[in-house]
Amino acid sequence: MGNRFRDVRPWQMVAISRFALSVFALLAIYADPSQPARSSELAYYFLTAYVLYAGALALQTMRVSPGGIAALVVHAVDIAVFSVLIYLTEGPTSPFFVFFTFALFSATLRWSWHGVIATAILIVVIYGVLAATADIEHGEDTTRTILRSAYLIVAGVLFLYFVAILERERLRYARLAAWPAGTTTDERFPDLDPIFAHLSETTNVPRVLVVWEDHYEPHRYIAEFVGGSTRYSMEDAVDAEAVDPAPGKVKSRVRAAPRVGVHNEIPNQILTDHEILHSAMAPFDGASHSGWLFLVGERHLGDDLLPLAAIAALRIGAEIEHHYLRAKLVEAAVREGRSKLARDIHDSLLQSLAAIGLQLKALEQGLSLTESRQVVEIRNSIAEQQNRLRHFVSEARGDDRRHAVDALVEATVAKVLKEMEAQWNCKISQSVYPAGLLARRETAEGLSLFIAEAVANGVRHGGATRFQLDVVASEKALSVALRDNGSGLPGWSGAAPHEIVFGQNLGSASLRRRARDLGAVMNFFSSPDGLDINLTVPLK
Repeated sequence: MGNRFRDVRPWQMVAISRFALSVFALLAIYADPSQPARSSELAYYFLTAYVLYAGALALQTMRVSPGGIAALVVHAVDIAVFSVLIYLTEGPTSPFFVFFTFALFSATLRWSWHGVIATAILIVVIYGVLAATADIEHGEDTTRTILRSAYLIVAGVLFLYFVAILERERLRYARLAAWPAGTTTDERFPDLDPIFAHLSETTNVPRVLVVWEDHYEPHRYIAEFVGGSTRYSMEDAVDAEAVDPAPGKVKSRVRAAPRVGVHNEIPNQILTDHEILHSAMAPFDGASHSGWLFLVGERHLGDDLLPLAAIAALRIGAEIEHHYLRAKLVEAAVREGRSKLARDIHDSLLQSLAAIGLQLKALEQGLSLTESRQVVEIRNSIAEQQNRLRHFVSEARGDDRRHAVDALVEATVAKVLKEMEAQWNCKISQSVYPAGLLARRETAEGLSLFIAEAVANGVRHGGATRFQLDVVASEKALSVALRDNGSGLPGWSGAAPHEIVFGQNLGSASLRRRARDLGAVMNFFSSPDGLDINLTVPLK
């Protein structure tokens, strides 16, 4: 029944309402013929004809909608009939005055604000003429006439306001539907800035906040749009209390409540830390991430923003899911490429190196002692490279059992630093705290590769001869600081935070790639006295 009612078209509703109103008006005259009127009998016949007309029009409208000139003629006939009925039944004090409200209603549904303004002016003029030509007694009749005149004006204004609200919502939905194209990024956070800017402009809300959580990680990610730009951050997802509103609730106060749900509740920490007092909130829930969208205002926001917030939350949630799904696909593609490369190396390069080693061993016979030692050194170097290649092949195939075992950070890094000192003829000092620090082998080896790349770049591009490496572990991350005495970054002086490093592609592309692989935040400080690289690597 509810769906059938919602499927009724506006012109059909007008036709049904016209017929129902005319029938009840006829019954009212028939039930009480003693009402004072200029010509009650004529009014009775006139209204009977109108009932038949309204019924035929309702049946016709169920099949075909009157449009264009026909709709204007029907509307003009309605106003003319209502005016005649009011004239025939007590003039300006007639109970059929309510028919004018129906005329305003039908004009609103048919022609929006143009119809409201034209109809309101017309019926006010008609009612004024009826009042001026009628013989109105002083007292109650005068009061009623004045109030009805004011009622017509106020009703016209209210219908006009109603139309303005509808037009604004239609415009909002149309503008919201024109979402900007999503941009792809290799960063940890999805690029939500164009979506936020579009949403802020559409809803006229100065601040947009999105908070989401990974279902498999104890972290909470935050993207806040204010002042025309978006700031991203990450925090712990553990909360003691939460506010649990119904989905899509407009929040105006921060209230503490016991935590009872999973995804739709709002942790108090979010509301407090981000000073959210007035907002329209909508949750979103995806396959791997869930969170909340807040449209934050300086004062209470109306409920009309709730549908927009719900639609925007779904769109943003989909963008977040797409970002991380794309990252997983890229990772899978890289892993597949590494696996293929590993097979090629194993089947070709390793076999060739093994053959070269055997040939060198055969050459040792008959050589002098000095020449034999040189050949042995070459064979040892080839053997070392074979071991490295076998390790790479094993890792790429995913069958390295050491991959899941923790590694001693100091020993892993020290081995690489020793090789770098010998290779680049430089001096490197290191400090690791606490002693005996363990990390996932993947993290320790990734950090070693990052440091090796940084040292090589410092010597080649900055002319550095000395390096100082400090690694300090906290409960959640490794803080890595590498300083050199080179000439710094070309064309840059001072601090360069993570957003600028990746936004302006500062430094080596390989360093940025290795920092991204580690999931790390990387900052630079460059000066003529050298370059400081600060890396924050999360411990999973």
